[in-house]
Amino acid sequence: MSLYLNLINEIYCWMVCCSASAGPAFEGEGSKWGMRATKGAMEKIEIKDGQVTYETIGKAKPRGICGSGLIDAIYELARNRIIGQDGKFNLSLNDQRVIVEDNEPRYILASPEETETGEAITISESEIGNLIKSKGAVFAAMKSLIDYVGLTFDQLNTIYVAGGFGSSLNIPKAIAIGLLPDIDTKKIQFIGNSSVMGARMTLLSTPAFEKAVDIAKKMTNIELSNYLPFMDEFMAALFLPHTNTSLFSSVHY
Repeated sequence: MSLYLNLINEIYCWMVCCSASAGPAFEGEGSKWGMRATKGAMEKIEIKDGQVTYETIGKAKPRGICGSGLIDAIYELARNRIIGQDGKFNLSLNDQRVIVEDNEPRYILASPEETETGEAITISESEIGNLIKSKGAVFAAMKSLIDYVGLTFDQLNTIYVAGGFGSSLNIPKAIAIGLLPDIDTKKIQFIGNSSVMGARMTLLSTPAFEKAVDIAKKMTNIELSNYLPFMDEFMAALFLPHTNTSLFSSVHY
């Protein structure tokens, strides 16, 4: 995931960027039932009083879980204290939806009778752990970048979210798991698949291509593998929402 900040005042325009090694976890990769945001993907999930309700893309029977659904699932499991803030299942609850398969706890999000495949759609402890690592990498990259330029998240005007999440991403839940910073949700905006749109613009428009080249020349890249504070930030972010609770003062499990 690539991140950038555009810092503007009356005197100068300064742009900095970095790339976080978050992998494709929020595109459904690495999870047994993970899938892209296509028909049948569970995109919204809620757990209340032991019951799971969900919405799927195209109102079809569930075939798997896309990125926004995975975020919802982690938040709901933590909110209901089915998992701890370390992502581990609380087996003492004796929740009937928690099963052990191949010596690993899993939570049943949709029963075999509900799904298109006739198999239960589940999320496992190791899959939750991988998602926590991915969200930790994203947040650690943002925190490293904002610290590098001497700002705080509250000083940002806008955070743009690009890619396949779409409008189905629940921003408060994304904040609550520590994926996005705890700021005014009105400052967070979706811009769709910006990389594809940008590629089309630069291929079809000479001025757009020249502007892209100009932006690239002005951009200061922060190589996180050589930026020592990043690893400390990453380790601190491997928790729901974060080990530093002051960064997420609005979040309460």
